[in-house]
Amino acid sequence: MDREEIKKRRQTIAKQDCDSIYIGNLYTVDTDLQLPSVGKHGSSINWESKEILFLSHTGKVTRPTHGVGNRIVPLVATVTFEGEALQRTFEVTVLEEDYKAEIVEVYPVRILTKAGIKPELPGVVVVRNDTGSRTVSHVSWEPSARENYQQTGVFTIKGKLEESGWQAEAIVTVATEADERIEHTPKVYAFNGQSVRLEADTEFGAAMNRSLEYLLSVDDDQMLYNFRIAANLDVKGAKPMTGWDAPECNLKGHTTGHYLSALALAYDATGGNLAIKAKMDYMIAELGLCQNVMSELPGYHQGFLSAYSEEQFNLLEQYTTYPTIWAPYYTLHKIMAGLLDCYTLAGNNNALVMCIQLGDWVHRRLSQLSKEQRQKMWSLYIAGEFGGMNEVLTNLYLITQNRNYLAAAKYFDNEKLFFPMKENMDTLGDMHANQHIPQMIGALKLFEAEGEKAYYEAVKNFWHMVTEDHAYQIGGVGETEMFKEPGRIAAYLTDKTAETCASYNMLKLTKELYGFEPKKEYMNYYERTLYNHILATENSKRAEGGSTYFMPLAPGSCKKFDTHENTCCHGTGLENHFKYQESIYFHDQDNLFVNLYIPSALSWKEKGVTVTQKRIRGENGETVKFYINAGKEEFSIRFRIPEWAESSIAVKINDVLITPDIADGYIQIKQTWERDQVELIMPFALRLESTPDDNRIKSVFYGPYALAAIHEGEDFITWPFGEEQFVQRMRTAEGDLNFSLNGIRFAPLYQIQDQRYHMYFKFTE
Repeated sequence: MDREEIKKRRQTIAKQDCDSIYIGNLYTVDTDLQLPSVGKHGSSINWESKEILFLSHTGKVTRPTHGVGNRIVPLVATVTFEGEALQRTFEVTVLEEDYKAEIVEVYPVRILTKAGIKPELPGVVVVRNDTGSRTVSHVSWEPSARENYQQTGVFTIKGKLEESGWQAEAIVTVATEADERIEHTPKVYAFNGQSVRLEADTEFGAAMNRSLEYLLSVDDDQMLYNFRIAANLDVKGAKPMTGWDAPECNLKGHTTGHYLSALALAYDATGGNLAIKAKMDYMIAELGLCQNVMSELPGYHQGFLSAYSEEQFNLLEQYTTYPTIWAPYYTLHKIMAGLLDCYTLAGNNNALVMCIQLGDWVHRRLSQLSKEQRQKMWSLYIAGEFGGMNEVLTNLYLITQNRNYLAAAKYFDNEKLFFPMKENMDTLGDMHANQHIPQMIGALKLFEAEGEKAYYEAVKNFWHMVTEDHAYQIGGVGETEMFKEPGRIAAYLTDKTAETCASYNMLKLTKELYGFEPKKEYMNYYERTLYNHILATENSKRAEGGSTYFMPLAPGSCKKFDTHENTCCHGTGLENHFKYQESIYFHDQDNLFVNLYIPSALSWKEKGVTVTQKRIRGENGETVKFYINAGKEEFSIRFRIPEWAESSIAVKINDVLITPDIADGYIQIKQTWERDQVELIMPFALRLESTPDDNRIKSVFYGPYALAAIHEGEDFITWPFGEEQFVQRMRTAEGDLNFSLNGIRFAPLYQIQDQRYHMYFKFTE
């Protein structure tokens, strides 16, 4: 081997070791980093922090004091192999310290119980702090004498807050009846994917097709790599997974779960793509083999399946914190949800059998722990994150009617979240957004199972809090993954806003709530978030499977697409673009609901009805045409009136202008349908929306689309005039939905890829 070949070999090894460095989730760092000194192939790694005040060269973290703000610290790795060196720079966001708030008020707890039944008291109470915010605090209650709840009446139980010594009070009402259950059958149902087809030549259809192309290119054996290693099976020559799924990462396996869901969604959305089905069937068969083998290995129990051993679950029960472990039940949820999706959406019966075995494993394990143990586990930041375990277990119960799964779902009740939400008190500030949204999806699923009113009220209250007081103009929520105090939007316009996972789950929650209460406010939020966040998260230039982790909203932001890190948002990103059609149309027995104006075709097989939706864009809005083909079938079609339709929508039936009935935000047309055409002429208008905490900071909308200004500057673009003049000065520009003002181009966020952009603007008048 000559010198040049030796040099290239050394450079190749150095690059491989450089590319494979993994040091955890660097977006929200509050604990010391574990920095490797040796690469996988023997390279030496030296580290240099560019701001040692907050991050040392050895990875020790010193969080900024509260009020200083988070710090982004460049951390440089120098990788050297036999004299050949490469450098790689990581951006580490070190979170500021939490504020040590002082309690100024403890809210009383009100409990209803039936005579003869001991009242069940919450383990937390809501308190008000000196900042004006509300949080929860753990409480210990005094014993209650049995005679207090043997007959009707009211009595009080005293308690003490564990952290501060403040007194708490529970006011207990004893009644003859206390069963708070309500009707829990959905009122409307979404059409499944095989009933709806997207038009391929729209932005939505194109995004789905890029995702399909990517899924077909994925190496299934690589997705199986960690599972086969855990089961001591041959990896069949596959390369290891990378990023959050790297062999050394404690979250490995979560992407494979999302991949299963994506395959199932793709199969459903495409009407049964056989190549996708072949990949899915192969994945299920090979994971089934891993599950069977694991059951025979020392230290494993019957039915377990993961990309690692049961050690993380053992450590969680010992209250081990992150990063020693990383959310084992979160990863398990992705696997179980993927299996159940393969069964419900694509009919793979083996996937259901595997999920049942995992459900049995969870029930056996958690049923041996006390409620206090479980609550302590779920309260652990990151380590105790469990995704939607309560949702997937309830779904398993609804399929099998095995009540063990319903009991297991309730083991994940998180009082720290559920209690204040039930009380309609916003305690979300500084809570991890995407850790808690899936828990509310699970609470709604538990309501569907048995009709417990408390679950439903908690979910509804949560949804209103989030969408009204915590959402950016694109519908996304959270900054550095965390909810902030209610109404704090302008104060948190950074490069780490609107985590994609959170919007994925908020849309899921919104769709399920709409099923129980078909109000247009749910679909107004759904449309806003789908068009302006989810659609904007993928790279429209290449079918690379990448997704934004955050959607940055700071002035002069630029998107970053995660293609190799295998983050949580990469996982949900695999699924997102196969879900556009799932909320366009809903139905009950006699009515069709049209909620989204996305070109598509619907087959309502039960009624023998087909509906084709077409879109024609004009200078001042859209005309949406519906071609209804039915065999003289009488039913009502209800078309949602969007929140952005400032003037009345013109409606035509078979080219004749009509005055339709309008009720509850819907245009309602009831008639006997045969071969008919409905035309909705929807005006678009420019409008501005102010942030709740600073009336000078505004965003720009045109119809349903939030417009971004393409501009390199990193300071706010300031307009020296008011809203009316701003709208009057805007001019249409070349390009669909594009405008210009003073030489600055505006376009919907989904159309922007590599350019720097501004989503919020400052107005001086």
